[in-house]
Amino acid sequence: FFMIAFGYVLKKTKIIDDRFQKNLSNLLITAILPINILATANNEFTKEFSGKLLQAAIISCSYYIFALTIITLLCKYVFSKKQRTGIYITMSVFANTAFLGFPIVSELYGTEGTLYAIVYNLFFNVFFFTYGVKLLSGEEEIRWKSIFRNVTAVVSALSILLFISPFRFPKVIVSTFSDIGSMMVPISMIIIGCGLVNVNFIEIFKNLYSYLISFIRLILFPLIMLLILRLLKIDSVLASTCVLLTALPVGSLNAVLAEKNDYEPEFANSTVVHSTVLMIFTLPFIIWLLG
Repeated sequence: FFMIAFGYVLKKTKIIDDRFQKNLSNLLITAILPINILATANNEFTKEFSGKLLQAAIISCSYYIFALTIITLLCKYVFSKKQRTGIYITMSVFANTAFLGFPIVSELYGTEGTLYAIVYNLFFNVFFFTYGVKLLSGEEEIRWKSIFRNVTAVVSALSILLFISPFRFPKVIVSTFSDIGSMMVPISMIIIGCGLVNVNFIEIFKNLYSYLISFIRLILFPLIMLLILRLLKIDSVLASTCVLLTALPVGSLNAVLAEKNDYEPEFANSTVVHSTVLMIFTLPFIIWLLG
């Protein structure tokens, strides 16, 4: 919260301008995040760990199939504007797993949690850059090639391959990677704070559909995930990582694609900010439930 406030002050006092904010975001996504992901590949690979990674894959894939099915059915009965159906589905299902998820999971659960987050985010990329892109572009066919154009997706797959291989980076490289990766949390929070400067909070908090999407994203889906994983007695770090990633606000990629395809861009942008602001209050609650 204080890091976000710090970012807000930096932008408000013009220490950070729009251009620098954009460059900072590019630095985080295209350089710092991939380096941090690669650093996790140096963990010791064990049979137990491989089983947990498989569980993470099953949990992540199951979540996206379940969530997409539920929200698609919900759209038929709750969301009245047909032209917005696609954006309702993607914003309800796809969270900010890379930009916010990796730094928070890394801070709370270390490299083990980050490995599970990599697997979770792999399935985010598979579903978002295929079915999600199809919904927001209005195309009839799914473009599978779009998965391989995403830097995070490629590096995530590479890190999993490195992790299960005998290859390990030298200690000096790992140390450098870790130091660079540690910048993720403060930089990502500062960028969020910068993004709140030009927000008209009165207008954003007027839209009832934004409240519904934020409730589904921040409360409903993580609570369902938490309940199921507790009943299945899944490993605590794995379960906590998956629940935490499911409890994140609407992913900014939704707004980016909505803007690109002129698919309700104003609604998409306002709902991303709406859920991000509410996350400041809901995420500590979810973390408290996780114990």
